[in-house]
Amino acid sequence: MKFVAAEYEEAGSGVGSELEVWDRLKRCFTPDDVGVCYYRFPIVDERSAALDREADFVMLHQRYGLVVIECKGYTIDQIESIEGSRWNLSGTSQDASAPYSQARDHGFRIRSPMMREPSLVDERGNCHIVMTPLVALPNVSRDEWDDRGFGDLPSVPRMILREDLSRGALRAVFDSLPADDALTMDQYADARAVLGGGQAISGERGPVLTDEDTKAGLYETVQKGLQRFDERQEEIGIQIPDGPQQIRGIAGSGKTALLARKAAAMHAKHPDWNIAVTFNTRSLYQTIRNSIRRFYADFGGEEPDWTRLEVLHGWGGKTEHGMYYKISQSAGQTPRTVGTAKDEFGDRGPGKLLEACCRELVEEAPIQEEYDAILIDEAQDMEPAFYQMCYEALTPPKRLIWAYDEAQNLTSLSAPSPKNVFGSDDDGTPTVDLSGIYPGGIQKSQIMRKSYRTPRSALMLAHVFGMGLTSSRGPVQAITTQEGWEDIGYEILEGDFRRIGEPVSIRRPDANSPHPLADRPEATPFVTFDSFDRRSSELDAVADEIENDVRYHGLEPTDVLVIPLGTVSDVRSIGQQLAHRLEDRDLDANLVWKGNTSVFQKPGEVTISGINRAKGNEAASVYLLGVDYLDDPDPYWHDNRVQPRNEAFVGITRTRAWCQVTGAGDHPALFDEIGSLVEQVTETDPVVTFTAPDPTELENEIAADETIATRIDQF
Repeated sequence: MKFVAAEYEEAGSGVGSELEVWDRLKRCFTPDDVGVCYYRFPIVDERSAALDREADFVMLHQRYGLVVIECKGYTIDQIESIEGSRWNLSGTSQDASAPYSQARDHGFRIRSPMMREPSLVDERGNCHIVMTPLVALPNVSRDEWDDRGFGDLPSVPRMILREDLSRGALRAVFDSLPADDALTMDQYADARAVLGGGQAISGERGPVLTDEDTKAGLYETVQKGLQRFDERQEEIGIQIPDGPQQIRGIAGSGKTALLARKAAAMHAKHPDWNIAVTFNTRSLYQTIRNSIRRFYADFGGEEPDWTRLEVLHGWGGKTEHGMYYKISQSAGQTPRTVGTAKDEFGDRGPGKLLEACCRELVEEAPIQEEYDAILIDEAQDMEPAFYQMCYEALTPPKRLIWAYDEAQNLTSLSAPSPKNVFGSDDDGTPTVDLSGIYPGGIQKSQIMRKSYRTPRSALMLAHVFGMGLTSSRGPVQAITTQEGWEDIGYEILEGDFRRIGEPVSIRRPDANSPHPLADRPEATPFVTFDSFDRRSSELDAVADEIENDVRYHGLEPTDVLVIPLGTVSDVRSIGQQLAHRLEDRDLDANLVWKGNTSVFQKPGEVTISGINRAKGNEAASVYLLGVDYLDDPDPYWHDNRVQPRNEAFVGITRTRAWCQVTGAGDHPALFDEIGSLVEQVTETDPVVTFTAPDPTELENEIAADETIATRIDQF
């Protein structure tokens, strides 16, 4: 049995009784019980403003079905009378309550989306999930209850009284529930998927295609599979910490979805809170807003109050306000634009410019405490002053929650030290301490090693190729410890990183890459590589493949993402040439550098994007063009081989299923390197071997004390 506290506070008025019941529930069930129990599960019923914004206890159990418990700390003297569902009270903050109705209404609301799942209803539309409301009164004995005659009332619900809180007695209460046959494991899994983290798992894309071996048919499996959270994701996504929290995770581990669900849960439970979700890549507006809207609907809401739950780009401007812009205005300052920031601080690139603006604000302006929670996605792209600015804009207990992508840039595989970011007081105590847990078991720092979105072969290719570990010119950057590789979900089969120059073999266990198509050989290969003599031939071949994806494999045009590598001018030239070829094939293309920078996808159009706009987004079928750029990079980077390799890494990891890498020209060493790697990672149980690198010879060693990486937003 899994127990998850969505929110927790120390014992106080009314809370002590809840905590006692919570403790007894945890003692009553064993790890062998197939089920999950939530404390303070968020729920919204917009039809009833009087309904609580949370259910005290929600249990889904394979044998007992769905059990919703409303807990009250009343003594017997506080219950004057019971008339139907109404309890008349005295000596409490309320004159009356209806605990059974609350539990029942919560239960129906929670079960409602389960009834949209075919596996959870019979042919007559009856739900297999039995829902039972209970009322817990831990401060009332059975003798007291019966002496008042309450036990004889026909309208009184099933009760958990003081004597029922022993382990055996409480289990007997559950054994007496009117559950029919136990759920099958598949039914339980489907019900938990709905309860624990998403819309009805049948998905939004309509019926599964007849030919499930097409990419569109296979992608149905991906869509459904990625909507399910595992137990760890369920827990992180619903918990509201009582202070700062860091979420670290590898590419494809679901960090953006977790932040969206956490924001939706906060908004559902605390509609009066001012909450902000902020990020670095403008094109994420659509993704984040849609995710929050979907999760909020799962908790019972129709549309979030976007004046209370704001989705803000890190910088922002006059037409679309961002985090820096709004905090600056609240502090009585005139927000700097990119132009005025360049005039003041010089042309440093957007990342460093935003850092300088935030630093100025932190050091000179009276930042107002106006937010109850701020959630930062893509936190690896933010500099310390941005964190500090957000922290100062929060009311106590400073709920700053940031999702940090392990290896998104391959230059910051370890999160920055909170002490380095937030500083410390005079005696050296860190301002933000992420060690340990909050009361109730909510961890202050979470690490996620499993990649759900990116197939294993694509992720392994991205890591090894992105670091240049098998390059004839030697690696450009590397993880140089066994612990570092294990942190991102790999096993070291042979070798020792301390023995520089000797072979090291790594593999990625199936458990750390549970992609929905992992066991579907007809879906392979997930990554391919092709080289061409001329760019025109490369573009012709890619256009043919995209047409094949859409015309014959049934993918929607928006399921296809093309990422050309190269200089800004090269990217736009290649994108335009490809768009013309697609037009010749009656396919429309969306060149994302044109028009609204906050819109990434357009219905009915294939997306063509530079690497930085693509970052944070994803697609079923990704085409990474112009990989020869790694041999002839943008002169902006001079002799720096790190950034072009990072761009290749980010591009490959945008895929949800298939990625085709292509290049053109005479680059035998580079093409041999990537071609050989593709062959290795697409084997049944892939193992990659390379020599243990010398940290002193790397252009960028990926180390534990690495500072936050800055990217140049040029596309």
